Amino acid sequence: MKPNNLIAHRAFVASPETNARARQQALNAMPPLMALQDDLISYTSRGHLLILGPEDLIRLVADQIQGMASMTLLAMGSVSSQEDEHLERALQAAAHLTPIYLPFASLDGWLGAFNLRVTTPAGEQINPAEVSAGQDCFDLVLDLNEQPVLAAELSPPGYFHVGSQGDRLVDALEQLSGMVGEFEKPAYVQVNHDICAHADRGKTGCTRCLDVCPADALSTHTNTATHDAQISVDVHLCHGAGSCTTACPTGALTFAAPRPQSWLDRLRHCLDSYAQAGGERPAMLFHAEQTELDLQALPAHVIPVSLEEVGALGAEIWLSVLVQGATYVVLVTDATTPPTLLNLLQREVATTGRLLEALGHPAARISLMSAEQLSADLPLLNAQLEAWEGLPAGAAYPYQGKRKTLNEALDRLYEQGDGSDDPVALPNGSPYGQVLIYQTDCTLCMSCVSICPTGALRSASEEAPVLAFLEGDCVQCGLCEQSCPEKVITLEPRFAPAAGVRGEPRVMKQEEPFHCISCGKAFATQSTIEKISKKLEAHPYFQGDAAKRLKMCDDCRVRDSYRELAADPTAQLRL
Repeated sequence: MKPNNLIAHRAFVASPETNARARQQALNAMPPLMALQDDLISYTSRGHLLILGPEDLIRLVADQIQGMASMTLLAMGSVSSQEDEHLERALQAAAHLTPIYLPFASLDGWLGAFNLRVTTPAGEQINPAEVSAGQDCFDLVLDLNEQPVLAAELSPPGYFHVGSQGDRLVDALEQLSGMVGEFEKPAYVQVNHDICAHADRGKTGCTRCLDVCPADALSTHTNTATHDAQISVDVHLCHGAGSCTTACPTGALTFAAPRPQSWLDRLRHCLDSYAQAGGERPAMLFHAEQTELDLQALPAHVIPVSLEEVGALGAEIWLSVLVQGATYVVLVTDATTPPTLLNLLQREVATTGRLLEALGHPAARISLMSAEQLSADLPLLNAQLEAWEGLPAGAAYPYQGKRKTLNEALDRLYEQGDGSDDPVALPNGSPYGQVLIYQTDCTLCMSCVSICPTGALRSASEEAPVLAFLEGDCVQCGLCEQSCPEKVITLEPRFAPAAGVRGEPRVMKQEEPFHCISCGKAFATQSTIEKISKKLEAHPYFQGDAAKRLKMCDDCRVRDSYRELAADPTAQLRL
């Protein structure tokens, strides 16, 4: 147990007015984000609209729409009402349009590029856009089915699912009128395949980003050079929700702009300005731009920070803000937060809370609230943490990628906390933990080292076979476990608070090298030679004197084989 290095409780002298002035100065001092970027995604919509749903509804709605280049109706499902008056009115609506009655097959795409397929009586799938819209795709889709045809939580741009809800229909019709022309958006997310833990050598590891994307914008594709699966971002579908960047344990998925380094610099500058203006006990409140908040009703020491999406920043930023002096961090969601993102944030906040408790800090220093909860829950949070002020801000450390930045923040919090050094168990799937190796059967083949995407498993010596492990870099992707030919590796999700346990490599197994009996070069381990000798003891190529080849390096084994062939050409028949 370490001594408690936390600041003792004291009476705070700054008044709410002083904190409010300091907060305003801090917000004014935040350098602007460079919103513009070179890598922009373009959409072109010519106004060719596809309307899907029951025939009565698609006719009635089509009669209300003007300003489209064309409208195509696809009848799906039963009519919504059998009342004679309703049916008569529907049949008279949009009389100039003839619906398509062929069975629906598929729909995919985005604004300006929706691909529809329907099935002919002969079983052939065709594209009706070529005839009805005069181009090979539709630009916009209005879906009146009760269940959406495209079921992503965040729909593709240009797709509107309204079902039978009148308020949604009014909003969709207003938006449709403005969605003809040229449009641009940022390419939000980029992938660094070099540090991605998704797959390698035919083995699948981490799938955290694929599991949480609310827009179905992430998929895998095969790299033609390596034949391995790689994460791919469909930039036309991506909404920049931030789920993938928050879930990614290695930082392989990041925002293209603003980058995490830019955000960390801005937040540090904000907190520094707040302190210089005399403010005390600052707290940070992260919310999405569209979240409606009464910012004036917030306590004076709470600094609101608007993000494009509340999931745009991850645990390494949250914890770095605490290290910089914030008393706590609150993430605010609202009714528009996708369920997948909400579930992810709940898990991430819960896991980060476990880490904080292990380090000797209240878990509530990272909290998740809905916009509706703020007025009731923020006072309770303040009361719960009233004896805690921000940690003394030490020298700022640079953003060195997600994992290194996270480890740096954890190390600083460990120094300031009074937690036990004993590791704590974490739920399966957590990106923290250790690798366990059954040493008796490990041959030190180093397959795990070659496939580890973060370098957590490494060869610790060039002179001797030594397998080492750095727990702070392990993201529990499981690639080492799957690639081990001897099946001696298992994973244990856990968190070790002590910086020395997480930050120092430890030897997992080591052996003296086995030296070639011919040239003396070290080329394997004793256990590897013993295992291979046992497996090949019945092989005809390694019988008699030839068995000694198993104890030779590759070069000497080839030379010995050629000497035998030269002396006895018929020896090749025994191979």
